[in-house]
Amino acid sequence: MPSLTLIILLLFASVGALTAQQDSTAGAVPLTKNPTTAVLYSLAFPGVGQLYTEQYWKVPIFAGAAVTTAVLMVHNHSQYADLDRQVDAALLAGDNAIVVDRLRRSRDVFRQNRDVSGALLLATYLIAAVDAYVGAHLYDFNVDESLSLRLAPTPTAPLSLAMQIRL
Repeated sequence: MPSLTLIILLLFASVGALTAQQDSTAGAVPLTKNPTTAVLYSLAFPGVGQLYTEQYWKVPIFAGAAVTTAVLMVHNHSQYADLDRQVDAALLAGDNAIVVDRLRRSRDVFRQNRDVSGALLLATYLIAAVDAYVGAHLYDFNVDESLSLRLAPTPTAPLSLAMQIRL
């Protein structure tokens, strides 16, 4: 069995080497900021990838969202665990069904809120990573004032518009 796994692994490796294509970006200008590094920084903590790509105004947005959702997730989990213990204690004590049902409903609300907070934390990480990746790719993009489009009336015909493109 291990030899079959080794043969399959070697087969996939050889197929990958045989189908390798030439790099189409061989003559392209190298990027100043590495997108992979930006994504790794952003996955370490949301906002660090934005620091790397020098998009400083986005750092508090992503960091604040990550910290807020993490705090909410921990708070909701602690409330859930506390209510879970209360439900178990109420069942052991033989409390009436109304009290146990109320405790179960409250416990389920905190469980659901914990799960939503976790999903939002994951979404924050993913959006921050994608934003850092795009920011690293577009870091060298020229957005100078010389790249503009202006519509203005012409002096010879005031009712017509002229388009001026400066490069």
